[in-house]
Amino acid sequence: MRYVFLVMATATAAIAFAMRPVHAGSGTMWLGLAVPYAALGAIAVRKLWQDGTLLERLTPKWGDLSVGAVSAMLLLLGSWLARGVLAPAGTAENAWLSHVYIQVGSAELLQRSALETSALLVIPIFEELAFRGLLQGELTERLGARRAAPLSALFYAAASLPTVFTLADPDAGPNPLLVIAALGCGLVWGYTTSMVKRLPPAMFSHMAFVYFSAVQFRWPGM
Repeated sequence: MRYVFLVMATATAAIAFAMRPVHAGSGTMWLGLAVPYAALGAIAVRKLWQDGTLLERLTPKWGDLSVGAVSAMLLLLGSWLARGVLAPAGTAENAWLSHVYIQVGSAELLQRSALETSALLVIPIFEELAFRGLLQGELTERLGARRAAPLSALFYAAASLPTVFTLADPDAGPNPLLVIAALGCGLVWGYTTSMVKRLPPAMFSHMAFVYFSAVQFRWPGM
């Protein structure tokens, strides 16, 4: 299970560092995520190459973009519904959402910065290589696909646990939003990867979900 431990240790440390309020919206935050995930992505590519499955797992096929777009839209809808339940406007818990948006940075600045827009699109690719490619791949080899998909989602959510404290609010308390989002998204992307046995549909979905969540479909007033 060495790849499971490697991915979890690296991802958790990267998130704990990058998602500190002192790094909110800065290049340090993006680099703090991009560099460790790029390293994990490179390890995943090497592992797939050694296994002789690199092209099989990463070559896009007809329909991948459609699957990614549909799943991303469903996840965006689900995230809006979850926000309304967990952090409704006018409540102390709504501050949780504010902390997430402050950490990511303003939508206007994200759109104007080619570097940050690129980070929004590239980091999800590295994440999918790390979690669905490397971590879920090892779990599948050891436990089978049926158990690997939900377990990979649990590990994906667990890696975001530092944000419960780094994005906490003095009044609302510990912030569960990113952990819950990671669990829901991880289940969708994990099962998608398990069904099609390739990574591009989950990659397309992940890229679209992150971009539109951060830039286009923000909660009103944030």
